[in-house]
Amino acid sequence: MPRIATGNITLHVQQSGSGPDAILIHGLTGDLSIWFLSRTFAALAETHRVTAYDLRGHGYSDAPAEGYTSLDHARDLLALMDAQGIDRARLVGHSFGAVIAVHAAVLAPDRVEAIVLSDPYFPTLRHLEDVSRWGHWQNFRKEAEDAGVTLSSDTWYDLTTFFDQVKGLDDERLLKFRQAVGLPGLKRVMRLAMTTCGRDSKLDAGLTEAQIASVSRPCLALYGEHSPFLSTADYLAANLPDCRGRLIPGAQHRAPEENAEGFVVAVREFLESLPNPRHPSPAQGVEVFS
Repeated sequence: MPRIATGNITLHVQQSGSGPDAILIHGLTGDLSIWFLSRTFAALAETHRVTAYDLRGHGYSDAPAEGYTSLDHARDLLALMDAQGIDRARLVGHSFGAVIAVHAAVLAPDRVEAIVLSDPYFPTLRHLEDVSRWGHWQNFRKEAEDAGVTLSSDTWYDLTTFFDQVKGLDDERLLKFRQAVGLPGLKRVMRLAMTTCGRDSKLDAGLTEAQIASVSRPCLALYGEHSPFLSTADYLAANLPDCRGRLIPGAQHRAPEENAEGFVVAVREFLESLPNPRHPSPAQGVEVFS
């Protein structure tokens, strides 16, 4: 279980394969296992040197009390690239992971070759979306309310309110909430609830509409056909200089889980359409856990 020191934080990292560098970035409250469960890691490792890591506060990475904006995460990503000797990479980010990828491209455009934007919403583009139309949200909202956690369609993005309510549950209601999210989900929520993640994830942290639209690297806006964030998908395709859109059949927000095969095919086709770098990176021997 490799843990890589990147300056002020230690991140859990998995790496395999050889070729152009591809870095996989999961979303909030998740971990790098999404890339193994969906077979994305294995599929891309056939043609790339693939690096997946747990964001700060997630999985087996360190969980500092603060520093959870997309800017903080983007700096972690660039520091990880430095530590691993990765000059340039193709970034595959899901949900908030895609926001991190875009922020990294704004900070260091020469270090990002291309980006797969898997179903992100951006704090600065929140006005485009209405999560009340998302069936998964409505189902989770009912389960959470049965356990005593009140969620509003107007504040679906407010993780601080969510975390604070979960921390305040008594044992009986905490058990009900655990049944709704599963034990791993509960552990992730409780860990993040002790940090500023909820507050920080709402901030644009300097990633404005103008900054998003300035990203000129090739991008794939990859969304589930039933995603709650299709207005953002349209915005990205229309406003980024080199961005194509694609929908994953049958998927909502979590395409890597909901249609793993379709997701992997779309990602591979996009990455394989890019020119090959002149100097492919060799594998560095970081082992993949089973």
